[in-house]
Amino acid sequence: MKSEEQQKIVTITLNPALDHTVHIPQFQTGEVNRAQQQRIDPGGKGINVAKVVRALGYPVAVTGFLGQDNSKVFNEYFQRKAIDNFFVEVTGAARVNIKIVDDHNGQVTEINFPGLISTSPDLAKLTGVIRRLTDDRQYFVISGSLPQGLPDTIYGQLIEILKGQRVKVLLDSSGAALREGIKALPDAIKPNLEELSQLMGKSLEKENDIRKAIAELLAGGIKQVVVTLGSQGAIIADKEQTLRVRPPAVIAKSTVGAGDALVAGFVVGQTRGLSLAECARLGTAAATASVIQPGTQAGSIKEVARLLAEIDIR
Repeated sequence: MKSEEQQKIVTITLNPALDHTVHIPQFQTGEVNRAQQQRIDPGGKGINVAKVVRALGYPVAVTGFLGQDNSKVFNEYFQRKAIDNFFVEVTGAARVNIKIVDDHNGQVTEINFPGLISTSPDLAKLTGVIRRLTDDRQYFVISGSLPQGLPDTIYGQLIEILKGQRVKVLLDSSGAALREGIKALPDAIKPNLEELSQLMGKSLEKENDIRKAIAELLAGGIKQVVVTLGSQGAIIADKEQTLRVRPPAVIAKSTVGAGDALVAGFVVGQTRGLSLAECARLGTAAATASVIQPGTQAGSIKEVARLLAEIDIR
């Protein structure tokens, strides 16, 4: 087993985005709406995870596909934040995702565009990069949707490669990509409630239903399952214990990326060798610190430290 200093984290984002967050009080469909403020952040789930890992003071590398037409904004961001950049640049532009935040009622409306088109040569080049990254990095997070041109089985293929190199993998996706990906048995998965319901093929309305679904996944070979429940926190389990985690009540400025922040804190805890409960605590504190920031920014390490004691775990 490598030491903590060598337990470096890599996030894989095949379909990155520029998150354009617009604040519109009392947003109305079919009407003229006037924005009060806006911001643009490099995003995509794996990139969101990486920015929080870095904010927590830990080294992180990123890879995946970037579109050549707008890669500059991503590359400059990674350099500014001291994030190791191993993205493969491909033809086209990364998508722009629009997040409309109504501060009056707390709702967020998201408009997500399709994104890049990837080819077999692109994938072959990326696979080579990922193999090289396994030499000195021990925890990989595969996150988000798939770009056009790749099969639903691609996450499963990447997980098999990574497990063959004896590194740990957390998968955070949805739909067919998640369903096919878990067949390769990643070490951990992080669906939200809607994604878990889709995966199980039925509505999970009661907490006991969620626990049964988690137990089924653990019995199938997944080692850890993290189910996020929005402002209600999360249920986090392994074969030894199931934890109900609740964050403190806060005034949220943007909930976009909260699940990614939880993943970041959870994985940092894993690389530190913390218990499941302490990984859950750190992840939930990181998520809470994130939602009180505008856009998809990471909360400060000072804010995360303050929130740790306010997380309720049972």
